[in-house]
Amino acid sequence: MSIPLKDFRATCWQVTDKGTYAQVNFSTSRKDKKTGEYANSSWGFVNFVFTAYEKINLLERGTRILIKSATLKKEPYMDKDGVKQYPKNPTMTVFDFEIYVPDPNFDSPPRVEEEIPPPTQDEFDSDELPF
Repeated sequence: MSIPLKDFRATCWQVTDKGTYAQVNFSTSRKDKKTGEYANSSWGFVNFVFTAYEKINLLERGTRILIKSATLKKEPYMDKDGVKQYPKNPTMTVFDFEIYVPDPNFDSPPRVEEEIPPPTQDEFDSDELPF
């Protein structure tokens, strides 16, 4: 079984061109809401194919990317003797990515043009209320 993945950020560390595909080592992270620290994960030997392979010349050490389409799988396979084997680790294949450009407004609160005052007690005591 494979799991489709999309729209996540990663930092590339190493790219190895294999001729028809590339193997890329990258890392991902997420912020732990309880501690405020980041939990990092390293992904080695990720295959970049099709559109992603065509764009590997954009990647260098430290490049931040947004992965648009990928799969994560851990499926059994047949070895050369016809015996079913199970992989030790899942494999990731990336089909498309973009160079990540941070949005400076992403973490800022929305801008309020005018301050809205809280309702007064007189507004609550109105006879026009439906209840």
